[in-house]
Amino acid sequence: MRKQTTEGIRMYQIIGSDGKEYGPVSLDEFKAWAAQGRVTAVTKVRPAAGGEWLPAGAVPELGAALGLGAVPPVVPRPSVAPGIAPRPPSTGLAITSLVLGLGILVCLAPLTAIPAIICGHIAYARARRAPDRYGGSGFAIAGFVLGYVGLIFAIPILAALLLPALSRAKGRAESINCANNLKIIGLAFKTWGIDHQDQFPFNVTTNSGGTREWVLSSADATVHFQVLSNELGTAGVLRCPADHAHVPTLNFSSLSAANISYVLHADQNVDAQHPDAVLVQCPIHHHELHADGSLHQGLRITPTGRR
Repeated sequence: MRKQTTEGIRMYQIIGSDGKEYGPVSLDEFKAWAAQGRVTAVTKVRPAAGGEWLPAGAVPELGAALGLGAVPPVVPRPSVAPGIAPRPPSTGLAITSLVLGLGILVCLAPLTAIPAIICGHIAYARARRAPDRYGGSGFAIAGFVLGYVGLIFAIPILAALLLPALSRAKGRAESINCANNLKIIGLAFKTWGIDHQDQFPFNVTTNSGGTREWVLSSADATVHFQVLSNELGTAGVLRCPADHAHVPTLNFSSLSAANISYVLHADQNVDAQHPDAVLVQCPIHHHELHADGSLHQGLRITPTGRR
């Protein structure tokens, strides 16, 4: 289609029935197209210089070219039907936040503080983003402020509720680990005894690799456990996990009484021939390891014994 750029003549862009854009087109050319039926009152047009696309019938001079006469101005339809009141902004979530925040006044801070904060922030953001749909920003602010105040009070309450439970759980775990340590110690004594006629180190003389001579000369159990270094593998099992008075160590060469939690009964009548004799005790959990390797948990420690 030939484009006209004659100065002083108003030109139009036209979207044809095939969806393609044509132009610029002068008023005379538009009249010719109208006579040919190529354009109608609903054909989309706009000024060639730019502007909004409108139906040709809505442009006065083009409407006249189409024989439509004057076209009444377009009156926007009301957004709300006559006689129906506009819907008020929703405040449900904001009020919910306020109610949850007020829950701290009846000692429900641990349960309502965090929901009040979450609901309050969401409601406040909605009210700012779409005030025509959501309201109650004041309620929302009051709700999440009360929520933060409640959270400050809730932290000590939660700590008071949770710390005893955590302490009990930690105590149970330490008791279980202590019992495992004693089982390892019992297995080490039993393994050592296989090569020494079912005797323990303190039953065997030093000439035969034992520590019997040390029983009377020292109350320190260090030397007896050092003899079991190959069977124990690590000196760390000689300290109870709940013992904070003794220092853990993994090295047998530097082992001392400061690294040993357990009480060793290094007596001559403690051997495989006396299976019920107490071999090792934990002074914290009161676990008892017997000479036959059995473990009795939670028993009271006797006043005798060597550490």
